[in-house]
Amino acid sequence: MSTSVSPRELPAIEELAYAHRPVQLAVLGDLVHALSATTAVTHLLVRGSLATGTADRLSDVDLVVAVRDGQLPALMDSLDALLSTTFGALLPGWRDTIVGDMGGAGYVYLLPRDGHLLQLDLYLCPTSAVGTLRRRIGPRLLWQGPGAEDTPDVGTQARTAQELARAAQAPTDCGALLVQAMVLHAMLRKRLVRGQQYIAYGLLHDLNATCRDVIRTALVPHSRHHGWYHLPDEVGRTATGKECLRELAQALTSPPVPTIAQADEALERIVRLARRIAPHAVDSLTDEITAYRAYQQHEKGLA
Repeated sequence: MSTSVSPRELPAIEELAYAHRPVQLAVLGDLVHALSATTAVTHLLVRGSLATGTADRLSDVDLVVAVRDGQLPALMDSLDALLSTTFGALLPGWRDTIVGDMGGAGYVYLLPRDGHLLQLDLYLCPTSAVGTLRRRIGPRLLWQGPGAEDTPDVGTQARTAQELARAAQAPTDCGALLVQAMVLHAMLRKRLVRGQQYIAYGLLHDLNATCRDVIRTALVPHSRHHGWYHLPDEVGRTATGKECLRELAQALTSPPVPTIAQADEALERIVRLARRIAPHAVDSLTDEITAYRAYQQHEKGLA
């Protein structure tokens, strides 16, 4: 026998559904509210599991933000301040090197929410490129502002493209690498919890490469080489360098798909090395590192 819901019961059901909606939707709503109030923003689009309705409690918030071409560089510069003051971002944004090039710039933030850290993948693109991006990845449109269809002049588009290229090629420092290590570690832990060993393998490789980059950036910042090339010759000239290489060798001989405890040790190795060879970077992020560890301990206690 079929049952029906009377109209008077609908508000209560809707209120219950709203109260138990995924936390990511609440964060997404707050982001839309804040970013749509910025006159530089023309489109807000969601992609990933939130767009397909397959999100779980570990899912990221994947938001695409289209910005008027001429105002994109300024918004990129103020993004950390906006996410920190409005949403309490735990760390400065990490310039996402994993996301594909879609004509803009990707950033990853860790947002505290109800005692957990929620990952926000924010992709900024110039308004002139949003049509191509939508055809390529098919995100769902959440909001479109006035003047969104206006076409910037060719000169403005070219200057924005140059600024995006310049930002992508800017050299990193040990502080940014520590932020990168914490973000990668958070991603790695999530993939291990989900049992996604292939993605975990790739993230551990990225974390070990970050360890290498901290060593190289701190000890041979003006090296003409990159990656793994000539690393022993350049770094191993001093006792400190040799000790760093021994630590790196331990990282490289760890299991390719670690346990969560081994992933935690990989991060601690990076922080330990940075404290020795780039103490200024660790000092500048003392509060952030402490807070990040506290959140991870909390998650461990719930496991």
